[in-house]
Amino acid sequence: MERNPEWQMPEARSPRIGVLTGYWSTNIGNAFFQLGAQYALEQALPGAHVFLIGDQPGYWNTAQGNPANALDYVKHLDLDAVVVLGPYVRPEMTKITAEMLRAQHKKGAKLIVMAAGMMQYDKDTIANARSLMADCPPFIFTTRDSETYDALGDLAEHAYDGIDVATFVSDLFPPIPTDLGDYMVLNFDQIPEPKIGPTGKFGTGPRTGSFDFDGTEWSFRQPKFRTEMSYKSRAYLFAEAALGLGRKGPSTIDGMSVIRTDHRYNPFMLKKSYKLPMTYAGDIPHSYLNLYAHSKLTISNRVHACVATVSYGNPAMLFTRSPRAYLLKRLGLDTIKQEPNRVDMVWLRQQKNELIGWLADRLGAQWPDAARPSAHAAAAT
Repeated sequence: MERNPEWQMPEARSPRIGVLTGYWSTNIGNAFFQLGAQYALEQALPGAHVFLIGDQPGYWNTAQGNPANALDYVKHLDLDAVVVLGPYVRPEMTKITAEMLRAQHKKGAKLIVMAAGMMQYDKDTIANARSLMADCPPFIFTTRDSETYDALGDLAEHAYDGIDVATFVSDLFPPIPTDLGDYMVLNFDQIPEPKIGPTGKFGTGPRTGSFDFDGTEWSFRQPKFRTEMSYKSRAYLFAEAALGLGRKGPSTIDGMSVIRTDHRYNPFMLKKSYKLPMTYAGDIPHSYLNLYAHSKLTISNRVHACVATVSYGNPAMLFTRSPRAYLLKRLGLDTIKQEPNRVDMVWLRQQKNELIGWLADRLGAQWPDAARPSAHAAAAT
């Protein structure tokens, strides 16, 4: 069939800003900060074409990096800016993002790094990051924890000690009502779910620790051996599921239904994801956001389950050994590993508005034709 001669390929408006995104199925929390970054950029520079583009294939196996036969598609795009997000600073970055960033930098694209954080905060990781950033200095560099800002902010043209852009999920997705009633969310897809509940109803047996939740003492017990095995190997929980282990867990706690979420949909294993009642698993973020938006309490081993929950004004508690929890300290949640924390919602709104306003000033100066007065108005609402 011949193309109608009057038809023309529509052109993307300029500036063209590609946001590196993906790996939602392996960790749905990635979607929270990736969609948050797109939202913040669209608010700050509403005349730009801000779009999502698939991230590097090396994240499937970070030790290997990008496979030899992989098309590094992003480096071939004609972009005005490329946006890198989240744990951009990691030991494997030279195997994954470095070639693409150097290619885009050579072509004249601006590098925008948003909500930067580190997978590891050791001196060697920082030194590698500084070397790459010296080769490809970011035009914009916002961080999600002050430790990353202090270590790397001096190498950017414009640096900002900011917050995690995943906090914008409550702006980009207003929650939808449900008929589920009061519930709490347990999100333990990396380590075994602990036994947990009010101390008075906890029963007998050893306890790992306790905490206060809204004036009531709660206790918990983590299975020591199983937890240690989970930290040693990601395959452990899959092996447990295949053997039919770890299939005991309450349907209610303290009068609340228990809903469980699995952030790792891929690799998919029915026996692993759905071994306990009322479990939700999927590869699209918005249902997760709605679950966290209505949660009376979220207890999780995932940082971004907690970020999403507190962004909607609800309490969350984190069970993790990951240093990435620094981003929660930046939100004022200093004791989130010891007890459920809530974020100060007035303060959070101020922080989000200031970040968008800061971005609007720098991006608008670079691309004045894409800036509109509504950018600042949107930031102030």
